[in-house]
Amino acid sequence: MVKECPMLMSDGLRRSATNFPAKVAAKDCFREVTYGELNDRVNRLANGLLSLGIRKGDDVAILVGNRIEHLEILFATAKIGALAIPLDIKWKALELGSVLDFFKPKALILQPDCLGAFEAARAAHDLSWIKPIVATGLSYGGLLDDQSAAKPPVEVHEDDPFAVLLTSGTTGFPKGCLATHRTFALHCINNAIEKGLGGHDKALLSSPIYFNAGRSFTLGIIYFGGTMILHERFDAEEVLKTIEREKVTYIGAVPIMCERILHVLETKTFDTSSLRCLAITGGKVHPTVLEGLKTKVTPNIYRTYASTDSGQMAISKPADLAARPNAAGRPVWRVELRILDDAGNPVKVGEAGEIVCRSPLATHGYYKNPEATGASFRDGWFYTGDLGYFDEEGYLFVAGRKKDMVKSGGISIYPLEIESVLYGHADVLEAAVIGVPDPQWGEAVKAVIVLKPGATARGEELIRFCKERLSSYKVPKSVEIRSSLPHTEVGKVNKVRLREMVLGESESVA
Repeated sequence: MVKECPMLMSDGLRRSATNFPAKVAAKDCFREVTYGELNDRVNRLANGLLSLGIRKGDDVAILVGNRIEHLEILFATAKIGALAIPLDIKWKALELGSVLDFFKPKALILQPDCLGAFEAARAAHDLSWIKPIVATGLSYGGLLDDQSAAKPPVEVHEDDPFAVLLTSGTTGFPKGCLATHRTFALHCINNAIEKGLGGHDKALLSSPIYFNAGRSFTLGIIYFGGTMILHERFDAEEVLKTIEREKVTYIGAVPIMCERILHVLETKTFDTSSLRCLAITGGKVHPTVLEGLKTKVTPNIYRTYASTDSGQMAISKPADLAARPNAAGRPVWRVELRILDDAGNPVKVGEAGEIVCRSPLATHGYYKNPEATGASFRDGWFYTGDLGYFDEEGYLFVAGRKKDMVKSGGISIYPLEIESVLYGHADVLEAAVIGVPDPQWGEAVKAVIVLKPGATARGEELIRFCKERLSSYKVPKSVEIRSSLPHTEVGKVNKVRLREMVLGESESVA
């Protein structure tokens, strides 16, 4: 009887090192490494961690950005069955200290320029139990010296925890989504099935690897033997230069990154014909942006509806772009979606309700947070907090966040629909719609706008623009022009913060 091989993330690296030992696995701004070299270094680091007393089941926090070291650490912890907890290198001492105090990892591996923030966090919190490991030089400060390059002697199972993926929500303390080896291997396989990701790809990551959207396809590239290029930060022009120079085939982006790429292409040109996949996640991509990407960057656009908690839920592929440009797509491989009303009952086709998901790509719960797990997971289904509906051909449309819905005069109004109209105005760079208190209607629709450089549109003109395209009750009662909007780390407009700013300023004026 043939025994089935377990689905382990570290086995993906091992296979690639066996099959393509001399192939470049990854590049960053400091160095490049082949698969043979990467696997050897990962084994040496894993054995080094064992020598420090880190064992299977221990938590290891990672404070390293878009560098090869981040990949080395993730795969090293995977090989010894430790649980990786990637953190955001931009966090200040207060944020870092609070998260470390909550998760209480046994060790923290950090890049040298994050040491100051850690020391400040340690001064404010009792973090004496954390073993800090500064990733200094190629030897990690000597940790890799004299370590064996053989596979570490630890038995790891596919249902063992692999990583805690922190959410990038707009409020409150980030939740840690627990993913097993099998779960994350399925993420890699899903990207191969739905987007064709594989060893033939040369991919570029310029969004933070700390966030799951970037980490998912990055590890998928390593899992299947492609080449991964890491940029430490997003720079639209540098991204375009790299695509042209390296003949990049796969790139991940969020909507605001796409908008900035198009802004560069207004005055400059680059050869992006090598791109076979522009994968966009992280929110709505407005029709004018999609059309610009299609004509100026690539027609090979894949839009995914996903979250850190659920993984990918739906995908819109290039062939869907013309037929359903506003759709989130159809459910991805092995994912089941339902639309439920407030009583938990399925709604009719075309009727909006909360999107709930059952999926092998979803988190196994929030790490060390059973209350949050119980609030979002019921009977094996994840309640997304998003509103949406299916059309008659099975396409999912996302109407926005349940908590962002505006209730005006007893009518539910979805901001995303109004924002899509506003983005159609030639002068609008960014648009956000929120509800503000109104004595007559309960809430009134308010639009907050950022204009393109040199644009002169005013609120009255934008309201008229909406009146020509929307029912009267959806038209903003007021429009405010601002120089910028607050954003989350993944580029989404932070509506909670925006609402606080708008209401706080109106109260101070009053």
